[in-house]
Amino acid sequence: MEHLKELKSIVESKRIPNALLFQGPNGSGKLKAAVDFAKDILCLEKENDSNFQVLKSSVKKLAHPDLHIIFPIPSSQKKGENSCDFYLNDWRALALESEFKISMKDWVYKLSAKKQPLIGISCISSLSKKLSLSSFASGYKVILFWMANRLNEESGNKLLKLVEEPGNKTIFIFLNDSNSGLLKTLDSRCQKINFINTENKLSLFENNKFYESMFSELTRNAFQARSNKENLANLIGWSNDTAKLDREEIKNFLLYSSELFRQAYLNNLGLSQYVNFESETGFNFEGFSKYITEKNIEKISDVFEESHYHVKRWANNKMVMTNLAFDLTKLIHT
Repeated sequence: MEHLKELKSIVESKRIPNALLFQGPNGSGKLKAAVDFAKDILCLEKENDSNFQVLKSSVKKLAHPDLHIIFPIPSSQKKGENSCDFYLNDWRALALESEFKISMKDWVYKLSAKKQPLIGISCISSLSKKLSLSSFASGYKVILFWMANRLNEESGNKLLKLVEEPGNKTIFIFLNDSNSGLLKTLDSRCQKINFINTENKLSLFENNKFYESMFSELTRNAFQARSNKENLANLIGWSNDTAKLDREEIKNFLLYSSELFRQAYLNNLGLSQYVNFESETGFNFEGFSKYITEKNIEKISDVFEESHYHVKRWANNKMVMTNLAFDLTKLIHT
């Protein structure tokens, strides 16, 4: 993949920018690539050290002393609970367990958070103290910002000073799920690495024709339900029928649908080289793609991800699928 070649070239040149932005959709491999990139940086010129393999392993386990990870946390007035260090073991465990495919919804569930976590100024203050110290092992210090769009303005302004005046061999890597959301003052100082998920996930499913038929029925009725009560009744019928399927079958359908929406969005952007969907039922993919835009793709993806999340945790299938159908009715017209 081009972005992996680019990162390898950067390390080999030893001219590493002090700030990089890895941007692309959830599931595109940004975090895994960032950890591998950090490993290559932190192990530079250490190949002949007796503890070289230990250093490599510590980065893979997110435990290297010169690897600092910043991520959204719940707001708290309690001393000690307002820094990433307090939650680091939980975040690290979730990241490793998911093979670096951690999502924001998984993290919120892990936290049992009532409000959306943010990267607040306390996280940046704690980071600033750490960066004032010498590196422990490699000479380099690498800071990963997971979900960098969760930086609020106050914390972003404080961080900007660190990015503008970095210490020697200090590398900031920002990870973001979209091309927007990161503060412009930080965005403008980053070298961009764009990630597009090109894996043909649709090929992973054995029941594609069946899932495509379900998807076609759902989207057709969702699109027409606003003006036709008959389609509204069809949506309810679809939800009831789908809820009767095996739980694994429902989960696979939701994953299939989420991928098909992603490919429709790429097709709408004119990026057909990244689209590998071929209809087995006569589904009008080209016509459908016109309605999947930057205005609704993120929310649609969230709805399917959340539905998968609830089905996986043994929620009521009928309620989950009914909510999904009616949410899609609203979003597909956005």
